[in-house]
Amino acid sequence: MLKMKEKLNENDSIVNLSTEKFGNLHIKKKNIIAFDNGVLGFEDLRQFVIVNIEECLPFEWLVSVEDPLIAFPILNPMPFFTDYNPMKSLFDLAPLASNDKEDLEIFCMVTLGNSPTDVTINLKGPIFVNMKNKKGKQCVLTEDYYSLHHPLLRA
Repeated sequence: MLKMKEKLNENDSIVNLSTEKFGNLHIKKKNIIAFDNGVLGFEDLRQFVIVNIEECLPFEWLVSVEDPLIAFPILNPMPFFTDYNPMKSLFDLAPLASNDKEDLEIFCMVTLGNSPTDVTINLKGPIFVNMKNKKGKQCVLTEDYYSLHHPLLRA
């Protein structure tokens, strides 16, 4: 059963998430990322945290605070796709409260497969996160050359 409870610590507030995939997670409240519009398909979920599991690297997980059953594998696409430039399509940084694109980190959702060559990455719907103020936004790029299921590795 999922439970979310908060405990006050002397230094910081902790959110405890009980997940099936990762067990119990103890997340600092200051690390919760606010998505004003949720993420595509889960618009009602507005608070997420990025979870780093050493055995899963370079993949990370975007876990919903409101429903910890919802967790998406994500990846920074830049080391894999050096010509990927979603910033040129992002004109409005206001929802992220950033005037500086350098404040933003980019992630893309990943679909894991049975083998490494089956893994795909959604380059069409990047997630931008302002790590300074913990605001996030998923965008849909209009360029036709970006794909929802782009192979991460070449066969």
